Amino acid sequence: MVGAKKKNAATKQPTSNTKEDRISSLPDEIICHILSFLPSTLQAVRTSVLSKRWRLLWTYVPNITFPLKFVPLIFYYDLKEYSEREARLIDKTLKTYSSSKIKKFCIQFSADLIDLGPRMDSWVQFAVGRDVEDLTLEFSLNNSIRGFDIAKCYGYSLPQFFYHNSWLRNLKADFCQFVPDGRVSWSSLKDLSIGHDTLTDEVMQNILDGTPVLQSLKLLSCNRIHRLDLSLNSHLKKLVMHEAVAYVKEDDTVVEIAGPHLQVLEIMGFWFKKKCRLMNMSSLIRATLDFEVERGLHEKRNDFLEKSRNIVEECLDNVHHARELKLGSWCIQVLSTSRMVNVLLSPSLSRKCLILDVDSFSNQYIPGIASLLCCSYNLHELVINICPDITCKEFYADSDFSNSDDFGENYWKSQKIIFSHLLLNLKTVKISKLMKRERGCSLERVFTFLGFLLKNASVLEKMVLYGSRLGRDVLFVASKLLSIPRRSPHAVVLFQKKLMT
Repeated sequence: MVGAKKKNAATKQPTSNTKEDRISSLPDEIICHILSFLPSTLQAVRTSVLSKRWRLLWTYVPNITFPLKFVPLIFYYDLKEYSEREARLIDKTLKTYSSSKIKKFCIQFSADLIDLGPRMDSWVQFAVGRDVEDLTLEFSLNNSIRGFDIAKCYGYSLPQFFYHNSWLRNLKADFCQFVPDGRVSWSSLKDLSIGHDTLTDEVMQNILDGTPVLQSLKLLSCNRIHRLDLSLNSHLKKLVMHEAVAYVKEDDTVVEIAGPHLQVLEIMGFWFKKKCRLMNMSSLIRATLDFEVERGLHEKRNDFLEKSRNIVEECLDNVHHARELKLGSWCIQVLSTSRMVNVLLSPSLSRKCLILDVDSFSNQYIPGIASLLCCSYNLHELVINICPDITCKEFYADSDFSNSDDFGENYWKSQKIIFSHLLLNLKTVKISKLMKRERGCSLERVFTFLGFLLKNASVLEKMVLYGSRLGRDVLFVASKLLSIPRRSPHAVVLFQKKLMT
């Protein structure tokens, strides 16, 4: 018995002061992998004070990240001193780094601080020399800095040695100048994102020719591109064009895009007076049209309405075979004017899912929604996101309609024959961010539309309403919808707080 007591005492767990550090007992490779999830390399550097073993562990972390910092107020009038201070910190950190291989390298500066010349080149050389696979050179605007002028911000000019690389897989460059002297060769690059660049058609084509396995391309505010021919890029499946030309004086120019292999297309942003012409989009699966065009200062209102209708309808014609279509608020408003003048859209037999972003369920959207439903013959799923915080300008006012009651129950009843194909195929309806009171609209108008679908959609399976802002009104909403007779015996009405993607 005495021996048993001694044995138990010997195997007794240590006190809290002598507990083993389980993290430190892990292999170096696992600790470095854990440190790689920290948002900043400087945070990883701070772990060197934990113990002697941790002192140099951060120098083998495969990810190096220097995220964007806000310029302290005391440096607003001396940006040169601030940029020099930040540059010295980066130099010191990279000098201590030990690993011969980098997976991810990210530097984010304010765009007005990138005049560092050879220093930036040395950082890029550091990453390229260690076979970096994921590179981010991102310079965001800091409009609060005194005297900052975006028109004079040309960005960092990428060094010539950078245009030949066989390791790089992902590249994100914002406010960087692409000016290759010769041919570009990025043989492993799969994902490319370029923002705020003065790219010409020739340089862009050079890049496309030098990226044979490119799968995804994103262009943000690359305002000098007028033609993208993606016919020879058979691996390129996704294209995002996001324009924001508020700072550029553009005429009525056209951007032509030919993408026979594209499966995902997103046309986004503020296009001012530019027009996007889509050609040969035969492989599209998902298309997003969420852009806005500005009316010219001396442009007549009717001329602008007609031009806008032509732009949106032409885009829709070229993506009509996409299985999923998402439209932004401005495009839907434009289609509402088409409906007013009895312009019918080309029918789509391929479209299975329709996603619509509106700021309210009001007169300026309802005719456009009806137009889209009329031409979506085989639609299975309808999603309407009601987002009051959408910043799109109103295309026209409710005063354009002679009677604001035109879009009540009688309106949807009058569409029943036109919607015959839709009502035979629609299975799922989702309405998100539904609230008791909408700007320019009440829940009654939404209920009228949903009630029409419940009464007439013969194969409807579920109608889901998302919106944490309903609060106490959820009982009112539930009782209203649940009292509506349903054409489909399998239709159920569900309420959820969040939209599950």
